[in-house]
Amino acid sequence: MFNVPFLQARTRRLGCALIVCALGSAGAHAAYYSTGTTASSLSSFANGPNEQTNHGAATPGGSAASSAVLSSSGNRVIEGGAQSTARAEPGGIHVVADANVRLNNPDYNLNLAVAASSTAHASFSDTLIISAPGLAAGTAALLTYRVSVSGDLGIEGSNSWNGGWNASSYWSFTATLGSSSTFRSLLNDSTPGSDPRLLGDGRFGNLDITVPVILGTVLPFSLGGNASASVSLGSTPYEPSSGQFAAFSNLGNTIGWGGIVSLTTAEGTPISTYSASGDSGFDYRQAYVSAVPEPAPAVLLAGGLLALLALRRR
Repeated sequence: MFNVPFLQARTRRLGCALIVCALGSAGAHAAYYSTGTTASSLSSFANGPNEQTNHGAATPGGSAASSAVLSSSGNRVIEGGAQSTARAEPGGIHVVADANVRLNNPDYNLNLAVAASSTAHASFSDTLIISAPGLAAGTAALLTYRVSVSGDLGIEGSNSWNGGWNASSYWSFTATLGSSSTFRSLLNDSTPGSDPRLLGDGRFGNLDITVPVILGTVLPFSLGGNASASVSLGSTPYEPSSGQFAAFSNLGNTIGWGGIVSLTTAEGTPISTYSASGDSGFDYRQAYVSAVPEPAPAVLLAGGLLALLALRRR
């Protein structure tokens, strides 16, 4: 079976550097985002503009990176591309990563390989105070809040021989309110001769989380998410071969605060009137609504492949 250890090692190093990110910041509220891409073959290597930036909540924003390697000679083709975007703003984060490769090797005696990977990270941190008329500061309460995850995760492709490729796509998020943290992740992993596997406890949709809070006190809140995609493809000696694969992890349609579901006293008595204001100005009683629409995964993949073809023609 074909494998490309030097390509995989480079991919892992890049991914680890960007995925392990702190959610906190020096200020009371801040946005953080980073992106990175890599594309490589046996003869060339390219890195996208790896950006890691902290921004105040008054100027939330995002970053983007892309990489491509291209090589062709007659019918021999090597193409690899990766794109990633990350954006953070009060109440919501957006992370998108996709990678695609294409290989055509008509030569019996030539080994060819290509790989591509991308990573994206975004997070938002804030502080909030929950107050209720008639209840003193310091009163213990139970808060149920919602995190909404919307997007897609997948692997697509085919080749003319068995073996010589692997692909994976991944996303995760961590939500922290007060002293309680919740982590969820989902991995789509696929290798030759096996069915794609979904690993992890992450799911698209709504997740309700109950945490203890103290009314009238400052509560730290942070929401962070990661997306990554990687794919590699190599030819088999003594056999003409061709194939193309793509992997994507698209949470551009948001990991967001879904609003407060319920607030009760520690004894279970409902609290119907309260305020939940963040230092950022975000009203945590309400669900986050994205102001910027994001492209669907199919559009992202098509855009990446079209960009590769455009570069190839130059």
